[in-house]
Amino acid sequence: MVTLSDGLRRAIRVAMGAALLGSETWIVVVAGLVSAGIAVAIARLVRNRELEPEDVTIGFLGPSLAAMYLLVLALSLATEWQTIGSAQQAVSNEATAVQQLYWSTAGLPAPAAAGLRTRVRDYTETVIHHDWPLLERGTLDNRTEQMLASTSSYLLQLNPSTASGATAQQYALGQVSVIATSRSAREAAAGSRLPGGILIAVIVTSVIVSVFPFANGIRSAPVCVAVAALQAALVTVGIVVVFQLNHAYSGPLGASPAPLAEVAQQIGAS
Repeated sequence: MVTLSDGLRRAIRVAMGAALLGSETWIVVVAGLVSAGIAVAIARLVRNRELEPEDVTIGFLGPSLAAMYLLVLALSLATEWQTIGSAQQAVSNEATAVQQLYWSTAGLPAPAAAGLRTRVRDYTETVIHHDWPLLERGTLDNRTEQMLASTSSYLLQLNPSTASGATAQQYALGQVSVIATSRSAREAAAGSRLPGGILIAVIVTSVIVSVFPFANGIRSAPVCVAVAALQAALVTVGIVVVFQLNHAYSGPLGASPAPLAEVAQQIGAS
């Protein structure tokens, strides 16, 4: 049964998540509005420009620039989405293995089972309260890695006197190995970023696409100005989203410890 304190804790987590999502959304909205305002200002500055570009060149260059921009943007977002997905999958796999490791103690002698359950609860609590703040900053120390090594040593030192105990011991060692692999995947995702060259390409192509209507000799008609402002806003939003998603554990779609938190509640870890 969920206690009042558990309910309040869950509500606080939801509220914090909503606040984070709200702040990220406001960043996107403000960036789009600012870029649109700049585009309108530039359009007014060049409204008296008497330049008639050669239609064939412009007709070819515009779509080519747009295609290059979309290609770079799609590559960036796909890479970031894959990293975030891999991180969240690693967390889910780790949570499942932790749960299985905890319940595998049923086949061990009572003293050994109690000791292993304590170690599993401590590990889960440490991941949530120690590892996650580090992951959000893009780093991870070896504290939980040492805890897993200690758990493996603890299991290897057991000498079950029954076949069922030996089977439980081997199963528990397998789950510890799965947890260690998932933890390594979490650590790898924490340090994963888009290459600097791709980020520069996103910025450069975005600026070119935003400036192109003005270099093309934009008319001062309200419709033309509105389209140029909308294009600049959308391009700026694309840049902001790329930078927001360039971290597997922060931003609006960052991987969360929710699967581990659910297991912690089930096994009695705080």
